[in-house]
Amino acid sequence: MIEYYKKTVRQKKLERVEDYTRGCWVKVINPNSTEIDFLVDKFKLDKDLLFDGLDVYEIPRIEEEGSKAYIYLTMPTSKIPNEYTSSFLIIVSKNLLITVSKSNLELFDKIVSTRKDFLTNNQTRSLLQILLFLSNSYAADIRKIMKEVKKDRRNIKKLNDKDILDLVLQEDRLNEYLSSFSPLINLHATMLKLKSVSFKEDEKEFIEDLIVDLNQTLSSCKSALKTISNMRDYYSTTLSHNLNKILGVLTIFTVFLTIPAVISGIYGMNIKLPLQNVKSAFWILGGIVLMIWVIAIIGLKRAKVI
Repeated sequence: MIEYYKKTVRQKKLERVEDYTRGCWVKVINPNSTEIDFLVDKFKLDKDLLFDGLDVYEIPRIEEEGSKAYIYLTMPTSKIPNEYTSSFLIIVSKNLLITVSKSNLELFDKIVSTRKDFLTNNQTRSLLQILLFLSNSYAADIRKIMKEVKKDRRNIKKLNDKDILDLVLQEDRLNEYLSSFSPLINLHATMLKLKSVSFKEDEKEFIEDLIVDLNQTLSSCKSALKTISNMRDYYSTTLSHNLNKILGVLTIFTVFLTIPAVISGIYGMNIKLPLQNVKSAFWILGGIVLMIWVIAIIGLKRAKVI
């Protein structure tokens, strides 16, 4: 699917237009082979680099081809089943802005629905707005996870298997974010050296601020991962400790049951034994067993076994 949007200073909002004109934003979502050929011919694009933009697992990077910069980015998404992030491509040059993705990501919905200041004829400004949205998306997601983790940490003794599963899923999400941060930060630094795209001084400062923000978000991500790891270790240690206590109690209980079983087994033999002719032998032997139990319990408590 190929859509064209346009907004200039004179227009109040971003509008969809039927055909491409200079200064349009070209929005490409999961194009078919015919549409890809059209894009290659119309805008003189590199076909292989265009195909890379449809790979949801593409790592953040920049490729320069002639007067165009192919900028591959990743962002958090909930629109792709079993995936926490998705890659997409921005193609930018002096008079061109094209976005290419496999799915219609939240970023594009946000631009179309609320971006009144998204000027399609100012390609560098539009690019920076996309990068800002990207940075804010990561920061917002990680803040949300941090709040949930802190809430679980306060109730760590009440965690159940479902809570631990949620923590593992959050850890998986954070690890995926973490794998994107380093190439994403390097990409921002590389943008300052692009030949195909010229940035003004204030725009360069904006990119440098984004690098600082991404590094701060990266630190928050690592902190959240460490907290989750500590909570899992605590839960695992507590579970193991409780299991050992249960096994210990069961072992002691088995030993206690064995004592009367041994005595009754001995008196079941066809041999002469003490008290076998005494009418109150059962009560005497029961008292002996009870006394052995009491002595054993006192000894185990002093040894802090139970």
